[in-house]
Amino acid sequence: MKIERFRDLNYSSFPDTGWISLKPGVNIIVGENNAGKSALLRSIHTLDDAPHRSLREYRAERLGHSLQEVEVSLSGESIEGVLLKNVNLVNWAVGENGFRTVERLIKEIIVSPNFHFRFRRLPDGMHRMYYPGEEDLAADNSGVAMLGRVGDSIGYRGKTNSNPDNTRELISAIWNEFVFMFDAQRYGLGRGGFSYPERLSSSANNLAAVLNRIQGERTELFVRLVEHIREIFSTIRNLSVRPTQQQDLEILVWPIDEREYPELSVGLDRCGTGVAQAIAILTVAMTLEEAVIIVDEISSFLHPAAAKTLLRILQTNYPRHQYIISTHSPEVLSASSPSTVNFVRKIGFESSVTPVDLNNLEDLRQVTGQLGISMTDVFAVERIIWVEGPTEELCFPYIYTQAVAPMPRSTMFVPVIATGDFSKTGTRLELVLEIYERLSRAATPLVKSVTFGFDLEELSDREKDDLLRRSAGNIHLLPRRHFECYLLDPSAIADLLVAHVPDLSLDETRRQIEERLLELGGAKEFKASKVFNGDLAQRLWLAQVDAAKLIKRVCSEVSGQRFEFAKKVHSLELLKSRMATETGRVDLAELIAYVHELVDGSKDRLAPGS
Repeated sequence: MKIERFRDLNYSSFPDTGWISLKPGVNIIVGENNAGKSALLRSIHTLDDAPHRSLREYRAERLGHSLQEVEVSLSGESIEGVLLKNVNLVNWAVGENGFRTVERLIKEIIVSPNFHFRFRRLPDGMHRMYYPGEEDLAADNSGVAMLGRVGDSIGYRGKTNSNPDNTRELISAIWNEFVFMFDAQRYGLGRGGFSYPERLSSSANNLAAVLNRIQGERTELFVRLVEHIREIFSTIRNLSVRPTQQQDLEILVWPIDEREYPELSVGLDRCGTGVAQAIAILTVAMTLEEAVIIVDEISSFLHPAAAKTLLRILQTNYPRHQYIISTHSPEVLSASSPSTVNFVRKIGFESSVTPVDLNNLEDLRQVTGQLGISMTDVFAVERIIWVEGPTEELCFPYIYTQAVAPMPRSTMFVPVIATGDFSKTGTRLELVLEIYERLSRAATPLVKSVTFGFDLEELSDREKDDLLRRSAGNIHLLPRRHFECYLLDPSAIADLLVAHVPDLSLDETRRQIEERLLELGGAKEFKASKVFNGDLAQRLWLAQVDAAKLIKRVCSEVSGQRFEFAKKVHSLELLKSRMATETGRVDLAELIAYVHELVDGSKDRLAPGS
């Protein structure tokens, strides 16, 4: 399930938020304290009746009620599963003329991999469901279409004029199944009663029982959870769940690997909210196929370094979920490589929401300062590695974690603003290097080294040598034109296309991709025509070709313009596909060695002035 957009009217400090668009991946809500961020996120999870008040109108009897409109997308299989499990019969008020439309929509729902619909919410629950473009279906109650079980599926069960509309039950069930909210107010997650739950509840009050089941039945998953927690919290080495004398279950946190003596452990409820919330968030991400995970003020219950590590783990390992995260600190922005950013402002009694254009420097200045990076981005780190952009910021830690070891908590990848500045001649290069070095040192006195890792692009050997000399060895150039040159693999690209366009055949798609790569590989527009000899594995061609542009072209053509490759979004998927095979890892040995050197080599390079 994904929330595509929503709108709050007459709610809290918002007279009307306007439509707020969200996308897959991480969506960030930023703003100062008391601007309205938390209220906005709460409205997505549970809409309270909190009508807007102002000096113009504050009398309760005149305020009216809060209202929310939401548009979501959800697979037909998920809708069917929720209906079969939670609702016996759905009565959908469609008006006397809407039955044929509903019959058609039901058939579309069942087979659709991504069905879109809209509903209105009032504070007493989900109010009315309707299909975008078919708003007239919900015009009156003169006709009610019945949806329900037909064999082992759902289907149209006829019409009636006597049953009241109860689509709110279906939507409420969908919401309870897929939407989770986490904030600093949750307590007591460390203990819970005995049960055998299939999944974490939306309140996470059955966390102990869920972990107990995972610990016993899905050992590898539990081990992976512990590994993630170790990355986030350096003081935690293990977890376990045990029965207590009070006839319930308790989650134990261990500062050592061995779990031999329980006296050396401590109950989760004694560890603080941040640890419990991180475990609960990861449990949802690791056990569900799709979810909307809302995290309010993540910096209020997690240390900045821990928050950034958690976001990196979620994005690189569990990107299938949609994350909506609020923060009053711009530091989370660069760590999350967000799909959308919305800025909440409050003036007097009214809050407003403005989308931030991540490609517009003026918008970024409002949120993260003149360089697009907050000083707190590098808080509590010893080694800063400035890289080409958000793609490398996301993918390089994944490479290191998968091929070398867990990322050192004291090392952080941060994207720069304009890497072209680093190839300029004269004093421009020294000036830009000095700006970034001063930024790194000013942000925290703990910074010991500053390193730059950039693409080779079209630098000549002379320009490359001059750049390395001028940077005093702090710049490391990727051996190929750019990162995507390592992702040019027909099998990996076919996996990506089939994942996003399910009706494509994997084998046929792979064949077509290879054909198009061979046909286009020598084209001048992809900048390696002089060296291409018809071999997709030729090292010289792979080092020079404009792979990002070539992959985008091939994906568009083979998918029939139904899929557009976006490097920031899809490069990680290609990387995962390549690293999942032994052959892929061998092919990526050069890239792995480069990232290894960036991380571990930086330990030996002191920051200027340190």
